[in-house]
Amino acid sequence: MAKAWKVEGVEPQKSYRENAPTILSVRIEEVYSWAGFIRDVERKDELHSMRISIKRLRYSMELFAINYSKAFEAQQKVVVDLQGVLGDIHDCDILEEILTAYLQTLETQVGAETDAIGIKALMSRYREKRESKYQQFLTMWDALEQIDFKGKLLEITKQDEVVKESMLTSSDVNVEAPQTN
Repeated sequence: MAKAWKVEGVEPQKSYRENAPTILSVRIEEVYSWAGFIRDVERKDELHSMRISIKRLRYSMELFAINYSKAFEAQQKVVVDLQGVLGDIHDCDILEEILTAYLQTLETQVGAETDAIGIKALMSRYREKRESKYQQFLTMWDALEQIDFKGKLLEITKQDEVVKESMLTSSDVNVEAPQTN
């Protein structure tokens, strides 16, 4: 599994909002560092590493979402969808490994031919599902490349626009301090 990229440039004396673009841009670049591997169906580990990087981006986006506009939320949904499809692919890869190992144990057992037939059929279904999800992922990725999703997401994260509804000041709330005797 891929190790998270170190985020440099976070300044503790700056606000949460001011540090958000620094963190988010590193997470975005981390995701795209795996893009060169996605066309090779045999690069399962790299595809899984991309999923983990997308998960890091997703959680960072969720953490900072309050600072951004509705456009950011729409981009966040895309990241969630990508993570879901890659998770489905990874599930199929893991199930195939488990079923392959189980099938090998059946080879030494007498009378396990019927079980082996069922396991092989199940493996075939998961391979088909994986291929379908993999093609879905590639279609999604290609569509995102066409609209420059990365560029748009980086642009949104750097905007100074803050969602005003999420920011309350003391003048917005009329609260009086409790009286003490």
